[in-house]
Amino acid sequence: MAWATLDEARAHWPDSASLDDSTLSVLLEVATQQCELYAPLLVPEPDRYMIAVIYQAREVYTAGQRDGDVIGIGDYAIRARPLTSTVKSLLRPQPGVPVTG
Repeated sequence: MAWATLDEARAHWPDSASLDDSTLSVLLEVATQQCELYAPLLVPEPDRYMIAVIYQAREVYTAGQRDGDVIGIGDYAIRARPLTSTVKSLLRPQPGVPVTG
């Protein structure tokens, strides 16, 4: 089950309006699976996980639209789209460091 709904994705990613529900659902599911592998297990999932999934779904979609970022050649080529630093920081925020003077 994706950490973000279609309505949440469309609200936070305006360009997703051009995608049909099926395509957007697949993108959200793939992004959720990628984020689950990186994020610590928290129950319930914080709201920032939903935003991270939407950002990662956008990255996965964008990767499929570009000619760059290709690893390999011909039938053995893939487009690599690792988690961005923004997505990583949403999933594992760095704690603040107290400053004493």
